[in-house]
Amino acid sequence: MQTDSVQLTVTIPASLADAGAAERARRLLVLDAVRSQRMSWRAAADVLGLAPDGLLDLARDHGVPVVRYESADLADDLVTLARIDRLRERGA
Repeated sequence: MQTDSVQLTVTIPASLADAGAAERARRLLVLDAVRSQRMSWRAAADVLGLAPDGLLDLARDHGVPVVRYESADLADDLVTLARIDRLRERGA
């Protein structure tokens, strides 16, 4: 997948500027785009040159949730479970 790109210049303390700093910053920017839903998981894996499972590992290592399960999802699931329980009680 071909994407447009830009080059960023950032100022950081010298103590953080080692050989891998630019790559770490790039990965964190992409992970933030995934977390904020500005980039898909597939696009992020492509941009970073990672297999999907590698991206999931990277996300986990940086505390980015790989599953979005919100309170509304739980409420829906509880309604469904209650419905299933009622059907079982009736012998269906």
